[in-house]
Amino acid sequence: MKRGIVWFSGIFLLVVTYFLSAPALAHVPIFGGEGKSIETAIQIEDPSKSRVFYGELDSGDFRYYGFNVEKGERIVLGLTIPVEDGNKGFTPHLILIGPGFKDEGKIPDKLEMPEGYGAKVLSYNLPENPVYEGFTPSAFYSPVKLDIKAPESGMYYAVVGAPQETDLREENVIYEKGLQEREIPREGNYGLILGYREIFTLKEWLSIPLSQIKIYHWEGQSLFLILTPLALTFAAGLLAIFLKRETVAEYSPARISGMLAGLFFLGTGVTYIFQMLISLSKSSYSSEIGITLFLILLNIGLGIIAIALILRNENYGKRSARKRLYFFGLGILGLLFWAGWFIGPFLAFEAALLPWKLKR
Repeated sequence: MKRGIVWFSGIFLLVVTYFLSAPALAHVPIFGGEGKSIETAIQIEDPSKSRVFYGELDSGDFRYYGFNVEKGERIVLGLTIPVEDGNKGFTPHLILIGPGFKDEGKIPDKLEMPEGYGAKVLSYNLPENPVYEGFTPSAFYSPVKLDIKAPESGMYYAVVGAPQETDLREENVIYEKGLQEREIPREGNYGLILGYREIFTLKEWLSIPLSQIKIYHWEGQSLFLILTPLALTFAAGLLAIFLKRETVAEYSPARISGMLAGLFFLGTGVTYIFQMLISLSKSSYSSEIGITLFLILLNIGLGIIAIALILRNENYGKRSARKRLYFFGLGILGLLFWAGWFIGPFLAFEAALLPWKLKR
C-alpha cells in the first residue's frame, strides 16, 4: 500500500508541474473550414485565445479568417510551414486586412478586401532553422509574427495565400547545393497562429491525441509511419503474452484489460520518442525537448505501473478494490496526458470495473 502511495504521489507532483508550465507554451490546434472568399471567411470567436489553424493551399488559393476586435486590443498573428514544404520553397503570403490600415507591401492581385479597408502584407525570409515544438512533438518553420494593437474597432481578416506567378520571379528564390534553380511550389500546407492567451477547454485538451495524428499528417507523414511505433510496441507485448499463454490463460478479464492498457501506454511513450527523433533531425536543440521528455517518462511510467500491477502475485479476490482504484487513477492520468490514444485509458477503466477473480 505504501509503495502505491509513493507511485501516485510522484505522478501527482509531475502533474502539478506540467499543468503549471503547459498553459504558457501551447496553442489549441484547429483543422478544417473553407474560407476561400471574404464572404465565406472562417469566423473566429475570441481572437485573443491562442490557436493554430492548420490548412492546405492549392495554386492561387486564399484562406480568409474573420474576427471582431475592439480599438486598442492586441492582434497577434503568426505563420508556420512544414519543414518539407519550406525546404521546397513554399512561402505563402500572410496578410492582415482591417479598418484604419494603409496598404503595406505588395498586395496580391486576387486579394478580396472590403471597401475602405487596408492590408498589411507581412514580408519575411524563411528562417535558417526550423522550430522544435515539444507537445506534439514536431518541427516546422515559423517565419513571421505580428503583434499590434487594433487602430479601429471592427471586423479584421487574417489571410493566408499561395504565391502567384509574379511572386516566383522575385528575390526569395531557393537554391540547393550542386543543383540548378528549381521552381518554387505554389501549393502546400500552412498553420495560421492567432491569439496570445493560452487556454484550453477540457474537450480541446482531451482531443489532443487526434490532433497529434492530424499534425503529423500535415507535416507529410503517412498514417502507416505515424502508427508504426505503437503497433510495434503492441506486437511485442502480444508476443510476450503468447509465450506466457499458459499463465495468461489464468488471468481474469480485469487483468487482461489492465495488461493491454499498459501496452498502449508504453506504445504512446515509444511514439513520442520516435517523433522527437524525427523532429530533432529537422530542427535545432530547444528547451521544449524537456516537455517531450516529460511526456515520454509519464507515458512509459503509466505503462510500467499498469503491467507491474498485473504481474504482482496477490489474492486478487481479496484485494481487488485497491487494484480498481489504481487502474481508475491510471485511466484518468492517461486521458489528461494523452497516453494510449483513448484506447489505453478506456482499457484501464475497464480493468477498474471488470471482475478481478475468475469464476471456478
